[in-house]
Amino acid sequence: MKCRFEEYLKSLISENYVVEEAMNYSLLARSKRLRPHLLLTVLEDLDIDGSEGFACAGAIEMIHTYSLIHDDLPAFDNDDYRRGKLTNHKMYNEQIAILAGDALLTLAFETIAKSSYSAEIKVKLISYLASYAGKDGMIKGQQFDMDYENQQVSIQQLSEMETLKTGKLLALPLICALVIARREEYIETFNKIGLKLGLAFQIQDDILDVISSFQQLGKKTQSDEYNKKSTFISLLGLKEAQETFKSIYSEIYAIFDQLDYCFKETRNLIASMEKRNW
Repeated sequence: MKCRFEEYLKSLISENYVVEEAMNYSLLARSKRLRPHLLLTVLEDLDIDGSEGFACAGAIEMIHTYSLIHDDLPAFDNDDYRRGKLTNHKMYNEQIAILAGDALLTLAFETIAKSSYSAEIKVKLISYLASYAGKDGMIKGQQFDMDYENQQVSIQQLSEMETLKTGKLLALPLICALVIARREEYIETFNKIGLKLGLAFQIQDDILDVISSFQQLGKKTQSDEYNKKSTFISLLGLKEAQETFKSIYSEIYAIFDQLDYCFKETRNLIASMEKRNW
């Protein structure tokens, strides 16, 4: 399924001019495709062919990639490497990187609009994408991220920021899969799982940023320290951050245990993320 999805992604942008080339440079870079994988795995658990989720999974991956391109810009984190290679603005220039990010964002919505989903499902998917990636979701988290530079913040403030910035885009594929499968009775539960997963994911990122290398992560380590940002390590220390991470995962597993349907593969995928080193 992963190979099929990669071929699908490669078919979306034709590279007729430099902005399209820059879009593919970042979109097709080596990646775990975590968000698409979450969406396709929920569909698998619900006995739906994963290819039915390709359009929405591709749209979410484009939104995620656009956010990384912009996040790496000098106006934000000013990073030189992403996914083991030069960031988009280093490979091209800042203007092209901004346009490539903008183009990926808009193409995400166009992809769903042109998909084979019913009109009802298209409207719901577009609404969730706009809400979770927009001003009340990821963008709000990025605003907090900028606001909190060069200042000490509380653990509550940091947790809210990361829930918005990271959690929203991890909850999104879970929710969209349920919309596609017409199993919306599980949306509230999987929203909770996704938001908790995002918080755990960021705590894990902060831990890896301290204990891992560029070769493992494919990007500069300790960049938050360089940019004078509070992290779960700086606020809690390494040991307590690790304990908090494990506690959140225990809460996620408890939610799965209470479900009246066995999302076995989805749970297994999320459990595998607990042990990631990238």
